[in-house]
Amino acid sequence: MPKIFQQTILFVFLGLLTACANLSNLPIQAVAPEVSLADFSVAEMGFSEQTYRLKLRLHNPNPFPLPLSGMNYQLYLNDKEFTRGESTDAISIPAMGEEFLELDVKGNLMSMIGGLQDLQSVFNRVLNYRVMGGVNVIKGAPLQMPFEYKGEISLKMLGDSNSN
Repeated sequence: MPKIFQQTILFVFLGLLTACANLSNLPIQAVAPEVSLADFSVAEMGFSEQTYRLKLRLHNPNPFPLPLSGMNYQLYLNDKEFTRGESTDAISIPAMGEEFLELDVKGNLMSMIGGLQDLQSVFNRVLNYRVMGGVNVIKGAPLQMPFEYKGEISLKMLGDSNSN
C-alpha cells in the first residue's frame, strides 16, 4: 500500500475521531421523568385530618440514568388542591426504567368529597387526579424540570385498607 494512501486513511480516521469527540461534548438534553400516582392509601385516620401514603411512579424516558436530588409536588383531586409538599430524597432512575417514591401527606379527603352521609358510596368513587411539580436533577440547582400527569384513582382501595 503506498505511504500517501496510508497517511490519507490515517488523517480521515483522526478527523472522524475528532468529530465524534466534539459531538460527545454537546450537552445532553434530558427529558423530565413521567410522574404518575401508583398507589394512594390511608396511613392514619383522624376526624379533621388524615395521613395518606402516596406512591409515585417515576419513569425515566431517557436512554441514560436520571439522578434526582429532590422534587416538589402538588396533588389535585377533582380539580381541587389536595396536598402539596417537597421531598429531598435522592434517587436514581435507571435508563428507560422506573423507580417509586413513597410520601406521607396530610389532607382531609372527606371535606373535599363532602360529608360522611354514606361512607360506602364515598369509597366506591373514582376521582380524577393531577400530579404536577418539578424535579431537581442536579443537587442544589435553582432550576427544576417540570412534570405533570393526569389520571384516575379509585377510592375503593381506601375503603378496603381502612377496614383492616
